[in-house]
Amino acid sequence: VTGPLVIAITFVLVWEVLLRYVFHSPTIWAHEISGFFYGAYFLLGGAYTLNRRAHVNVGIFYDNFPPRVRAIVALVTWALFYLFCGVLVWRSGQAAWVAVLRMEYSSTAWGPPTWPIKLIVPLAAGLMLLEGLTKTINDLYIAIKGHELVVKTEKRGGV
Repeated sequence: VTGPLVIAITFVLVWEVLLRYVFHSPTIWAHEISGFFYGAYFLLGGAYTLNRRAHVNVGIFYDNFPPRVRAIVALVTWALFYLFCGVLVWRSGQAAWVAVLRMEYSSTAWGPPTWPIKLIVPLAAGLMLLEGLTKTINDLYIAIKGHELVVKTEKRGGV
């Protein structure tokens, strides 16, 4: 999902370096657009990382716990996650709404619209909340039952 943004950032920065140092003709937009791309990459990457369970744990302790204890520890820490993401959705949603109503633009020489990147913040936080909800449900199931929730899918024959 976020991979194309890395390619776009790389292209923009290589283009800027080429224009600046080879042709002595720097752009006014490269720094700002690469910042926008990186912001979107960073924010959307959080939900993806949560989906892949790739966030950092203190493995020396956490990995030695039995599954039920890990799930209980996770359930306690989810409260902080929901507080953080909830505030992020709430406050960034307000800022994004105002930015869209005003059709905000940057005050730089290039002056691109800033409202699209401001919309990505509550969107990414909302995606993280949804992903966190699925993890919380799974952790709750493990804490109660002692094993992971497994959803069986039916194979269908086809042409």
